Amino acid sequence: MVQNLRDPATPLPGALRTRRALGERARMVTIDQGGHVAYLSGSNICGNNAVNDYLVTGKRPAHDTYCPAQQATP
Repeated sequence: MVQNLRDPATPLPGALRTRRALGERARMVTIDQGGHVAYLSGSNICGNNAVNDYLVTGKRPAHDTYCPAQQATP
């Protein structure tokens, strides 16, 4: 799962409930950014790399991951 911290369409509390419901095999990458689309729409390298790594290798992160906010690049 990939979740923006401030997603107006799918707020974090609902994502946390879904994460718990999916159990121990699931992982959630929470990105400190706003907006609804998390992957590739923002400049958060940590979040994009977490998804890229999974898509390329098929391996989930070892644990849930928090990606802190990054300053936008011009």
